[in-house]
Amino acid sequence: MSATSSLVSEIVVTLENNVGKQMRTAQLFIKAEGIEGTKVVTIEQASKEDLVVIRPTDIVPTEGGMVSFNIISNKPWEIITTTQFLENIDKTSGTGNENGEKENITITVPKNTGAIRSAEITVKTAFQEETFTITQDGIVIETKNEEDAVNTMSGEGGEKTIEINSSVEWKIEIPTEYKEWLSAEADGNRLKLSTTFNNLFVPRTGHILLYPKMNVPGFEGVPIEVTQTRNMSLDRGEETVDPVTGYTTIQSKGAARFVSNFGFRKGKVAWEFDKVDIPDSNGAIELNGDTWTWGDGSGYIKAWLRPESSEMTSNIDAWDGAYFKLQNFNININDVKSIAIEAKDDPENEGKICLILYVNEQEVARMKNKTDIYAVNPNFRGQQFYFGFESETDQICTMTFKSINFESYE
Repeated sequence: MSATSSLVSEIVVTLENNVGKQMRTAQLFIKAEGIEGTKVVTIEQASKEDLVVIRPTDIVPTEGGMVSFNIISNKPWEIITTTQFLENIDKTSGTGNENGEKENITITVPKNTGAIRSAEITVKTAFQEETFTITQDGIVIETKNEEDAVNTMSGEGGEKTIEINSSVEWKIEIPTEYKEWLSAEADGNRLKLSTTFNNLFVPRTGHILLYPKMNVPGFEGVPIEVTQTRNMSLDRGEETVDPVTGYTTIQSKGAARFVSNFGFRKGKVAWEFDKVDIPDSNGAIELNGDTWTWGDGSGYIKAWLRPESSEMTSNIDAWDGAYFKLQNFNININDVKSIAIEAKDDPENEGKICLILYVNEQEVARMKNKTDIYAVNPNFRGQQFYFGFESETDQICTMTFKSINFESYE
């Protein structure tokens, strides 16, 4: 640079990326021709941002205590939490250091008088942040065996007892929508679940909730789930289930029918319909109480409802039956809303039973003085009913089932 040159010059210095964890310094020496002396410029380059949080791994006990973690940062940092039970922190900010030294942080956690709780801690610099969760034990109510939290029970109804682990006394709450079929009671550390007969054509699922007996604000009930299978399966043809109502429709195409999964002994079984549409005179609703599955083929009960003529038969003692027309009872087959079969003690013949058929809650057929096959063979599980269409028809016939109910008299 000559003495006659401009007195102002621009110097551009390009720095490589500092990948180290410490600041570094360099000096730039500037000399000019014809000018005495040397200008020294010191350049400082910041270190690469580095934040490491060594997180705690233990769960804080219910009674409270201290939890510690470490911060390694070469930049100023701060701790952020929005949860009250983690407010007591011995140090919430720091300047950081470039020599890799750990800074220990301790949080004093109070006793937890409620449910298990968790909260997040965030360690933040101007460039980075790390977030982790601290969990504190609380009131414990749980099933002793994990698989007992979800239960499948028979559609026929029944009971199941499961063991509960709890750190406090507990109580049961049953949501209103499940009370009709699901109940429960506590017996020490045991929970007994009870279900009634599932009368729907679909499985049903409900739950109960377990709570501490003492008032614990914010405690969410511990759910115990119960699913009940349905009491029938499709034997042939196809079914269509309404996803909203659970009603099930079958057609005469393929002679669709169901088969019950329960045995009919002394009692009353009833089918409830949403709609019956049988335009073909050859169409028929068949109820076939078969005994080959759980017996020797004897003692069956059958009923057919046809537009023009109907009948009920049984080979208990002998092949006989009762023939009737629905019209004689002012019932059109498409107006059928319910059908029921009852087997009960015969009031006119001691030690005998009678079989009664009801349509729309009216008695339409009765067979008397029949041998009580249920008393003769107490190990006989009962008739297994096939119900639906007897056969295919030229015109499509349909029936939509709402429910099936069984009341046992034994």
